[in-house]
Amino acid sequence: MWLKPEEILLKNAFKLWVTEKDNEYFVLQRRRGYGEGGGGLTGLLVGTLDTVLDSTSKVAPYRILHHTPDSQVYWSIACGVTKEEIDQHWGWLQQNIMRTLSVFDSTEDITSFVQGKIRVRSC
Repeated sequence: MWLKPEEILLKNAFKLWVTEKDNEYFVLQRRRGYGEGGGGLTGLLVGTLDTVLDSTSKVAPYRILHHTPDSQVYWSIACGVTKEEIDQHWGWLQQNIMRTLSVFDSTEDITSFVQGKIRVRSC
């Protein structure tokens, strides 16, 4: 599912996620304990942490973040319940966004462009 872009504070949050794919502008991550290798103790601990931190919603096990090389800010732009769903979103970004980003002069313009495209898709 495409999301309204939201800034992510990543101080220690990356410890809960495993990067499966990345490039200069996007990161596809899997929630630690989901997918490859099954849940096990890590899956149980992450699931418990999700429940304690936010009992009103379940965290999707896959997500895509946008970032630029010279920034520490990441933007959540997509999430998925299945690997197939998030891979479709990743493929769309590669086909429809990546080729265009090289024409921009500033990282602010890149982020603004990406956010605009994602907002349209999330409606």
